[in-house]
Amino acid sequence: MHITYNGVTNTEVGAELVDIDIPSRAGQQAETLTIPGRVSPLLRIYPQRDAYSITVTLRILYNEDLSTVYNWLSGSGRLVFSDTPDRYYNVSACAGISSKRIGAANTIREVKIKLTCSPFAYAISNDPIELPSSPAQIQTICTMYSEPLIELTGTGDVTLTVNGVTLEISGMSGTVYIDVHTCQVYKVEYGSKVSILSSTTGLIEKMVLVPSSDAVNVISWTGDVSSVKITKNERWQ
Repeated sequence: MHITYNGVTNTEVGAELVDIDIPSRAGQQAETLTIPGRVSPLLRIYPQRDAYSITVTLRILYNEDLSTVYNWLSGSGRLVFSDTPDRYYNVSACAGISSKRIGAANTIREVKIKLTCSPFAYAISNDPIELPSSPAQIQTICTMYSEPLIELTGTGDVTLTVNGVTLEISGMSGTVYIDVHTCQVYKVEYGSKVSILSSTTGLIEKMVLVPSSDAVNVISWTGDVSSVKITKNERWQ
């Protein structure tokens, strides 16, 4: 087994993978509510998920450049496990790295680092899908509802509906992006994002895609719309 971090595998930096934690399921935030007169408390579960840690242990030969490994395991980026090559994890490698010499002649170094991991695994194959006509249907094969990025091109007053949740955009001109994950609606001008959220009405955060091999997500639109593309952002918990 090997790992790939930001497009570079451990073998490319002369490191052997000794041990790595199996990715955990992120915990959900919850609170217990005690109500006077009620025998048992109520448990309120929130949608927010907690980050968790993944510990990676590597071994490199003494004559390998240790600084190359340190430089590789820095910053933040995508972590891919060779046994699940279709998914990646968003991780931060900002923690300190511990190392020690091992072996009879101290010719091997063992390196250990703790990575901070975001709650979900995401699909590596995530190209935009162009929807042919309204209404359109798409499926997501994952275990957690996904927060898509929708690229909408049109003119004038336009409405977009995802699984019954409608967003109204007034005075459209050209292409706008609806980012459900960040609840932003924006245009791109001269390489920069320009928010047009003030021209919209609707609950962007609820425009999610349902994960199921049987359920069908329905996307529809009205108005002078010439193109709709959707990046599904499928994810697993």
